[in-house]
Amino acid sequence: MVATQAVLTSLVFVLAIGRGEGGMSTSDAILIAIASGGVIGWIVADEPIVATACVVAADLIAAAMMVPKTFRDPGSETLATFALASLSGMLAAGAVGTPDASLLLYPIYFGLVNGAIAILIHQRRAVLRTPVVLSRT
Repeated sequence: MVATQAVLTSLVFVLAIGRGEGGMSTSDAILIAIASGGVIGWIVADEPIVATACVVAADLIAAAMMVPKTFRDPGSETLATFALASLSGMLAAGAVGTPDASLLLYPIYFGLVNGAIAILIHQRRAVLRTPVVLSRT
């Protein structure tokens, strides 16, 4: 699954470059560097909860970087993908046999962040579809 996700994400990246989408501002570069620090923390941490918190921090930064584009162009994201990812995170949390923070942190985070993005996509699509009615005063 990881290899499939890596290949598909790389394909989306290449297609985005070819179609003129994307780019990187200075603030994007700084956030990517901070997120990279989270990945490095995950690699070097000996404590599972610390490693998981580092992954969550890195992923949260990546999700936050998506929000402005998703807000501007909610049609560019697939609502079902985020809704199903949210559901899978919650189901994964429910499948944890022992209430342990190191086991629950990531699936709960994953469910919440994907759910929030799904709600953003849904709400912005609804707003953008709603015709503006001008009053005659």
